[in-house]
Amino acid sequence: MNLTQLLPEFVGIAAGDFPMGTPERQLSALAKAYGGTRESYREESPQHTVALAGFAIARAPVSNALYGAFVAATGARAPIHWRAPQPPAQLLSHPVADVSWNEAVAFCAWLSGALEQEQRGSGAVGDRASVFRLPSEAEWERAARGTDGRMFPWGERWESTRANTREAEIGGTTPLGAYPSGASPAGCLDMAGNVWEWTASLDALYPYQAGDGREQADAPGRRILRGGCYANPQGFARCACRFRLLPGASNPFLGFRLAI
Repeated sequence: MNLTQLLPEFVGIAAGDFPMGTPERQLSALAKAYGGTRESYREESPQHTVALAGFAIARAPVSNALYGAFVAATGARAPIHWRAPQPPAQLLSHPVADVSWNEAVAFCAWLSGALEQEQRGSGAVGDRASVFRLPSEAEWERAARGTDGRMFPWGERWESTRANTREAEIGGTTPLGAYPSGASPAGCLDMAGNVWEWTASLDALYPYQAGDGREQADAPGRRILRGGCYANPQGFARCACRFRLLPGASNPFLGFRLAI
C-alpha cells in the first residue's frame, strides 16, 4: 500500500482577511428562502472580518480508499455502510462517511505518523506528514467562499448541477470531484453537498476568535460541521451555514477533509 498515492491534492491559501458569516440584514431573506425564522440563522451572524495565517487544505474530502488504509492498519471501526472491514470497490473514490469527530482526529494522527514512516522507508524527504489535521471552522469557510463573501462556492445563485444535495435526487454520495463546476475560488471541490465535513472548532458564538478556547482539542462540547450533504436541501450547502454535533456522533452523512 502506498499512502502517498491515496492522498488528496492540497491547495495553498494565502494569509489574509476574509468576511466570515452572514450579514444580519440578510437573515430575514434566508428565512423566507429556506424556512424558519430570522432567528434560525442568528448563529451565522454577524458577518465579521477574520484574519488567517496561510494554510493548505485538501482539494477534496478524505476518500473511502484512504480511510480504508486506516481501518486496516489500526482496527478502527469501519463505516457501517461498508458492511465489511473495507469499502466496496464501487465506493473507493467516494468520500468516507459515517465518521465521528473523534475518529477523524485519530485518523489525522495516524496518517501523519504512517506517512512519515513511509517516506523515511523510501528515502523521501518531506515534513507535511507530521501536521495533518482538521481545518478550523474559519479555514473551511475561507477555502469555500474566498474573500468576497459569496453564498455558495461558485457564486451567489444556487445551481443544482454544481453539487450533490437533495435536489440532485441521487440519495447517496458521489465520487470525489464529480461536480467540477462547483469548485470554490481556491479550487476546492465538494464543499457544497455530498457529505458534511467536520472542522476542528467547538460550537461557539460569533465573532470567531481562534484564541478564545474554541480551537482547544481536548475541550468538551459539540464540534462544527460545514457544507451540507446529499440528503439536505440547498440551504444547508451555503458557505456560511453551521451545524454541530457531539464529537462521538457518527452517521452516513458525516465526513471530513484534511488541512496542513
